[in-house]
Amino acid sequence: MKDFFSYTSELFDPSRVKDKPEVLKGIRVIDFTHVIFGPTASRVLGTYGAEVIKLELPFYGDLWRPATYWGRYWKHSNPIWHYVTQNKYFVSIDLKLPEAKDIVYRLAKDADIVLENFAPGTAEAWGVGYTSISKINPNIIYLSCSTYGQYGPMRYFPGWDLLAQAASGVLSLNGFPGTDRYFKLPDYLGDFFPGNLGSMALLMALYYRNKTGKGQYIDLSQTDSMMRALPHFTYHSITGEALGRVGHTDPAMVAASIFKTRDARFVGVACATEKQFEGLCDAMDKKDLLQDKRFSDYLHALQEKNAEDLRSIVTDWVKTMDCDDIVRLANEKGFAAAEVMDDKMVCEDPWRRERGSVILFNDEMYGELAMAGPSAMLSKTPARTKWIARPLGYHNRYVLKKFLGLSEEELDTLQAKKVVGTFDDKPGLKPPIYYDLEKDPLYNYGREVAK
Repeated sequence: MKDFFSYTSELFDPSRVKDKPEVLKGIRVIDFTHVIFGPTASRVLGTYGAEVIKLELPFYGDLWRPATYWGRYWKHSNPIWHYVTQNKYFVSIDLKLPEAKDIVYRLAKDADIVLENFAPGTAEAWGVGYTSISKINPNIIYLSCSTYGQYGPMRYFPGWDLLAQAASGVLSLNGFPGTDRYFKLPDYLGDFFPGNLGSMALLMALYYRNKTGKGQYIDLSQTDSMMRALPHFTYHSITGEALGRVGHTDPAMVAASIFKTRDARFVGVACATEKQFEGLCDAMDKKDLLQDKRFSDYLHALQEKNAEDLRSIVTDWVKTMDCDDIVRLANEKGFAAAEVMDDKMVCEDPWRRERGSVILFNDEMYGELAMAGPSAMLSKTPARTKWIARPLGYHNRYVLKKFLGLSEEELDTLQAKKVVGTFDDKPGLKPPIYYDLEKDPLYNYGREVAK
């Protein structure tokens, strides 16, 4: 074998992803979800090869289509929407009409998974909930996503990312001690994190079905999911005390905090072992701290007053150093340090581009877009991006004709009755102004396109 790092570099080479199989190829997913929470669960499945059919309301679409940070659009679209909906088929049908339900039932008959994140009970009331779908397909795996769950006293309460962060207790721990200011976790972590847990639950259910032949119903709550990432209620049950807020410090590691450097950058420093602390002291040229009673062993150094004193010493050292020098010394001396990077730095970081954790995807419709790559690199069945978002109803003809075998006359009838539809002129729903849909063979599937 070559040296290990040459071996792994070749094994996980991002340029070879297209040559490898998709682990979920052949798994069909009916996706009723909207915004970020539910769509994240189906996005993960889609990046590993599942056939995700996203259903939306004609002329309105997903709530997240026209929404965007600060009202800024990219080629008539919400940039974040592309990441959340990559590799999905976009079909637009009106569930209020019986003909639309017939389409859903026909799709569900051969589906493996159905997801929804309507208000609890809504999918049931519309006749597309678990009890209805499981009668058509008893082996179906059905995931309902909501803020508070499908049962319990808060099931009808409306909620979004911010509410889930609040109700889970996340917000009570995020901020600085001795203040009355709390900070929301950024970028909808209350959606993205539970959504990833949803994909994991679906994969476990698929594994169970492969062993037993039986599907099941999954109830996923944002609030429950966020709670599972926190130790605070366990800490309280043992000590009777609140864990409290610690700002940007780590109370379980020595000297762990965020510090400002001489060149006005920020660096995180942390020592998890006594050996790492020795390395930090060596880098600071302060080996005498190893004999200081306050820091002579790890437990002493973690005591609140001692930890505060040590952070003050490290603060004074860091502000005399440039960030790059601290990171270099950390590597040489054996303690942990990393620059605090913003989104621009992460996006343009050559190391992340090389690994494929940030990808530059060149889409046929939208052009080049930087996005996060897979969170885990699988050597034999890696994730991939095949296309990003498409206009509302873009895959109507493709899905209804290829998957269900509808004739041209049947499609015309459904369009005339407004059972299926596409987009109007709102941003987020339509294609980029330069893109000619009349020449797009997939949008016009089954009929000759303009030359």
